[in-house]
Amino acid sequence: MAGRATLAAVARHAGVSLATASKVLNGREGVGDQTRQRVKDAMDELEYRPTTARASEPSTDIRRVNVIFGEINVTMYLPETFHALMVAARDCGVELIPHLMEHPQTPREVNAWAEKMLSNNGQGVIVIANALSVAQVEACERLHLPVLAIDSSTPIGATNLISIGSNNFAGGHAAGRHLLSLGHRRFGLVRGPANASFARERAFGFLAALDEEGIVLPTDLIVEAHFAYEGGLSAGEQLLNRPDRPTAIATNCDACAIGVMEAARKLGLQAPADVSVVGYDDSKLAVWSTPQLTSVRQPLAEIARMSLRMLSRMIDHKTLDSPHVQLATELVVRDSTAAPPGTPQQ
Repeated sequence: MAGRATLAAVARHAGVSLATASKVLNGREGVGDQTRQRVKDAMDELEYRPTTARASEPSTDIRRVNVIFGEINVTMYLPETFHALMVAARDCGVELIPHLMEHPQTPREVNAWAEKMLSNNGQGVIVIANALSVAQVEACERLHLPVLAIDSSTPIGATNLISIGSNNFAGGHAAGRHLLSLGHRRFGLVRGPANASFARERAFGFLAALDEEGIVLPTDLIVEAHFAYEGGLSAGEQLLNRPDRPTAIATNCDACAIGVMEAARKLGLQAPADVSVVGYDDSKLAVWSTPQLTSVRQPLAEIARMSLRMLSRMIDHKTLDSPHVQLATELVVRDSTAAPPGTPQQ
């Protein structure tokens, strides 16, 4: 069993909870002397060898971090973010343990899920652009397992959730200001799912830019779509089949923007001659598409590096400068946006 025992096996052998075994491993208070010794004896008997740094050890030791994400085949954002995390983890000696998102329902299922995050010797959890339930966050807290969200979509109520992302409001606002500066006055918006806070912020930023010019976008010109090509295709068909179709459409991601441009092509329209399209994320899709996409760039490499620094401080029980960090976005102008149809050439 040497080298293969897990912390969960130690807890079972000692007759304690996984949370208690975790406290002993990390030198935390709240465990009686006899119980602490029983856990240590179980570690010795099972030849338990943690592959992570204990809280009392230097923060330069290798850590293991769980990374949770959803489908990675619908948009380039998730694989590019995970790649940025892998690069950052390699540079600072952190091992990443990837997991697909799970949605446990009952208290027993939630507790089992949280214990799985801990039983593989993981010292923390990073969730990318997905929603952990409040129960999942609280279960991790009970196990003293720090959780950090990148582009959090966890519902209101998980008040202790630490998060990092880009300034989505500013990104949406920049997209709106750019289209306004080109002379557009008829807009469509393909927003992300309403339950994703970062998607709401992007939409609020875009609508705020229009409001500054006295433009109120009717609700039937705001279409909700998933972060995927298919979502953009469906939304684009809905917006561009109108007799008063918009001359400019802002979208929730680059894959969605490409879907909108395909909807335009099917209707005999072209971007940007007939409709300007703005993406979001500035992923590789933005330069692979035809025409190349104007898109809002997120600083994924810096988000990845900072997320690991923040989680490391949480593991070491150090104070964070801020529990919610937003990094600056940048609008990258390419070929998918231009002045509206009929604008005189200068």
